[in-house]
Amino acid sequence: QVFDEPKYRGYEVVLDVWPDVFAYGILLVPKDLKPNEKRPVVVCQHGLEGRPQDVADPKVNHPAYSQYAIRLAERGFITFSPQNPYIGKDDFRLLQRKLNPLKKSLFSVIVRQHERILEWLSAQPYVDPDRIAFYGLSYGGKTAMRVPALLEKYCLSICSADYNEWI
Repeated sequence: QVFDEPKYRGYEVVLDVWPDVFAYGILLVPKDLKPNEKRPVVVCQHGLEGRPQDVADPKVNHPAYSQYAIRLAERGFITFSPQNPYIGKDDFRLLQRKLNPLKKSLFSVIVRQHERILEWLSAQPYVDPDRIAFYGLSYGGKTAMRVPALLEKYCLSICSADYNEWI
């Protein structure tokens, strides 16, 4: 547990994906959950060079995100804000170039991370596994346009923006 706010608690979560590959994020759970109640989840995806803290940490108020994972949790949604690997200036582009000869892409990794996140979220007793949605902003919009189309456990996808098409 990393946050204990008036309306929600926050947890850092790390999930194994493959050897040396993991999924990480911040889970926000409303405090007003009733016993045996299941709530919808919104996966809140940051943009290029972003971090889960940019959308889910009450001490961070990034102007592009306006703490939207927190706002949703305060309204009663469970939120999960994952870390995507498009960080480290050009490091993720180097990873992309290494994956291409293997007939893979950066999204080959991201899709598997999200598969694991969805498996884990669906197994939580307070999650309605039929109501897990995805909201991506900026480069997270790229994820919103690709990942939920491939993973049936997402019931809805919102691409708030799809910026940074540098090519």
